[in-house]
Amino acid sequence: MFEQVIVDQNSHWEGVLYTEGVRREALENVAAFLDLPHILSIVGVRRAGKSTLVRQAINHLVRDRMVNPRNILFLNLETPQFSRFRNDITALERAFEDYLKLVTPEGMIYCFLDEAHFFPEWHIFVKSRYEQKGIKFIVTGSNSNLISSEFITLLSGRALPVTVFPFSFPEFALCKGIDTRDRVAILRERHRLRNAFDQYLWTGGFPETAFIESEQAKKEVLVMYARNILYQDIAPRFGVKKAQELENLFYYLTSNVASVFTYNRLSSLVALNDKTIKEFVSYFADAYLLFTVDAYGSSIREQIKSPKKVYAIDTGMAVATAFSFSENTGHYMENIIFLELKRRGKEVFYYRTANGLEVDFAVREGNRLTELIQVTMDMKTEKTRARELKALLKAMDETHLSSGTIITYEDEEEITAEGKTVRVIPAYQYLFPEISA
Repeated sequence: MFEQVIVDQNSHWEGVLYTEGVRREALENVAAFLDLPHILSIVGVRRAGKSTLVRQAINHLVRDRMVNPRNILFLNLETPQFSRFRNDITALERAFEDYLKLVTPEGMIYCFLDEAHFFPEWHIFVKSRYEQKGIKFIVTGSNSNLISSEFITLLSGRALPVTVFPFSFPEFALCKGIDTRDRVAILRERHRLRNAFDQYLWTGGFPETAFIESEQAKKEVLVMYARNILYQDIAPRFGVKKAQELENLFYYLTSNVASVFTYNRLSSLVALNDKTIKEFVSYFADAYLLFTVDAYGSSIREQIKSPKKVYAIDTGMAVATAFSFSENTGHYMENIIFLELKRRGKEVFYYRTANGLEVDFAVREGNRLTELIQVTMDMKTEKTRARELKALLKAMDETHLSSGTIITYEDEEEITAEGKTVRVIPAYQYLFPEISA
């Protein structure tokens, strides 16, 4: 029944590798998890490059691990041939049986289910086959349901997540042909990297737009991405009746990235009650469009009740969908640093001192804060320098940290004050782990 679509979707069976494009950093995690029996869940915003990562993973299996290509099954469940059966979970079982009859694989089978969430009960098929052993499942999806506590419970803790973001700055630089293979190359290419960072700051890192030359075309593509997610994913999935109000709230928040908000305050600004706003914000998070960050507190209750800060999945999308253009470079730069911290798997808060001063990022590992980070355009004026240092030093006092970081557009120095060390580093360098470590 599904033989034709299976053959069409698995061109690697002929031993020809896929075109990879820019090698994704997440491939390292995927490759490591392939050795474990767990189900691998690859999640992230639409158009971030999950399908490309899957192709790179298939190439890795064939080229580097010498896996028989026909032991690798790829199924894109979003195609019409499958989506019309989306409420019939037995269709997945029939497709898998068709695969077994087609190629009669021997040994470990690697089964990739792309956009698995299009089958609401896909986990039933995966769990039943997982129990039989001999199959490694890799599923992808564009909503956080694939790593939700409900999903983890359904699969009894058998799943490991890998989140795919749009291009990091090192990936963006790579697609621009800049040599960043080591610390020496990065420092040698600093002038080109600064220019590339300017592009990255304003147009973001979605893989498709990174290769579009026209600024207007980039903007139109990014707006289309956002609207498609809002109207084709979020609104139907959650039964949103006021889709225009959903869009308006999203545009308001992308116009105010790296800013603090409360649900009550938003309610007075966008003419929605705070309960609806809270629901809409959770939908944005589910689709990986926006993230909210709590103030660091001594208790979970304090953190939940605190005003939130909001960040976008991509600065290019934030610029393209903002109500009006505002060249708030500092906020967009802060958004980029937030995304980098998320890529590195950090648990991120903002910090407010006892006397009301704010530090942009407080990173927690386990039960303690390990890093405090300020982001500012520059340290050139005495007023800015005093303000950023004052907040950071006060927070370091309260958290008993002896060092902190200030990320700027291009300033670089090391400051010793009050027995503490503050490292000042340009953003384009901080975004390379080999330099920021």
